[in-house]
Amino acid sequence: METPDKFDFAAYVEAMATALELAIPDEIMPAVVANVEHIWEIAQPVLTFLLPDTVESAATFEP
Repeated sequence: METPDKFDFAAYVEAMATALELAIPDEIMPAVVANVEHIWEIAQPVLTFLLPDTVESAATFEP
């Protein structure tokens, strides 16, 4: 799946690092951004799976 054309993953990573007060060294920033992009790609089947309106969430989770 393709990433959205206008989404800036690098800016997102920088904003989240700032919000979390997380220092990401410049030398690994490209790898962190690449991993976030990859995670986005992996998540797409779940995020785009449509459920009918009649589906209700479980009140409790029991493994």
